[in-house]
Amino acid sequence: MKKIFVTGNVGRDPESRYAPSGESFVTFSLAVTTGSKDNQKTDWLEISCNGRTAETVQKWVRKGTKLLVEGTPSANAYVNKEGKAVATLRVSASNIEFIGSREKTEDASHDGSSYDSSYDSAAPAYDNQPVAKPQSSAFNAPGPTLQADDVPF
Repeated sequence: MKKIFVTGNVGRDPESRYAPSGESFVTFSLAVTTGSKDNQKTDWLEISCNGRTAETVQKWVRKGTKLLVEGTPSANAYVNKEGKAVATLRVSASNIEFIGSREKTEDASHDGSSYDSSYDSAAPAYDNQPVAKPQSSAFNAPGPTLQADDVPF
């Protein structure tokens, strides 16, 4: 079994497409950068997904969104219209996770659309902000009483 995990930035907004069988799926490009600052290289991957993953991608992913993609890779080669050999790497995504904060994702959107507040309940925000410590020494939670020192953050 082949499996690949890649992180990168979405290069173009997701597009809905249809297979000859009539099944719908979503495709988008992902820029994956490797190497040090002085010697960086960017590879472009074509990502496709279907089902619930495709629905989520279509709703939340836009150009510039930083993602972690897990899936099955496949390499393709062809000769383009100019007669040059072209190779592509495609990933059939089985799992996609959002990386970064909601604000960065919103700022990366180039279509000018505003932030949808329903995002708060649908996907977690990763802000890298310090968590505020509670004012009192105990939490009001069901079960055993928890002290501030019991919480790992």
